[in-house]
Parts: sequence; structure tokens; C-alpha cells
Amino acid sequence: MERFYQALSSGAKNEALPEEFDYFGKLIGSWDIDYVDNSTSQVLKGEWHFSWVLEGMAVQDVIVLPGFEYGTTLRVYNPDTHAWDVAYCYTGRIMRLEARKQDGIIVLTNLEDERRKWVFAKIEDDWFHWQDVTVEDGEWQVKFDLYARRM
Repeated sequence: MERFYQALSSGAKNEALPEEFDYFGKLIGSWDIDYVDNSTSQVLKGEWHFSWVLEGMAVQDVIVLPGFEYGTTLRVYNPDTHAWDVAYCYTGRIMRLEARKQDGIIVLTNLEDERRKWVFAKIEDDWFHWQDVTVEDGEWQVKFDLYARRM
């Protein structure tokens, strides 16, 4: 397994990935997370781990929300579209998204249902804020908020 990990992981961003499209580089590392269901105010605690992969042209993560969800996301920079092609995989399902910056935030739009979006509302060195959003009649309804602190 060590050879697999060495072949997959990268120590840094690839120089061919333009700085202006390095949306996810600040996420590299491990985070403690609070996942908030806005309909019930229930808070789930977990972890989210990010790493450069595939010669530094992609970012992969593993999210762990014990008893709720365990998944991985692969974000691959697409130089033809200047966007990120994204696949989120968890038990029994794969979601495909496309990530672009819009008005200073990173918006990942679900390719199967453009009303569903994931948003990195703010990414700082030691914390970030992520949201699961549904757009109806032009209004953004935040279903879940996730607050992360670097471990």
C-alpha cells in the first residue's frame, strides 16, 4: 500500500496549475469540523483531510462524519475549461460537480442538478466555512453549514 500512496500523493501543487486557479491549495492538511444541519440545528463533529495528488494537478480529500457519512472527493484542474472537475464518492453514490470562482467564493455546481451547490464561502489559513446550498427561484437556501479548524 505504501507504493500506491507514493504514486497517488504529491508534495506540492504542480507548477503547470496557474496560481489564479489554485482554489483548493489552502485546504491541504487536516481539519476538525462541525457539520450543522440548519433544519434541526444538529451538529455532527468529524474530520476532513486534504492532499495534493496526481502530480499536483488534483486535490483529494477524505471526510469522516462518524455514524453519518464517510466519503472522498477528487478535484482535478481542467486547463481547457479553467474550472475543476469534481467527483464526490460515498457509499452507493458518486456526485459530479464543476468548481468555479464566483464573486470571490468557490462554487461547486452539481452537474446532475444545477440547483444543488456546494460553496466554500471563506477559506483562511486556520479555518474555513463550507455550505450545502439549494437554489430555488434565484434564492440560495443553505441546508448545511460546515465550520472547519485546522488540526
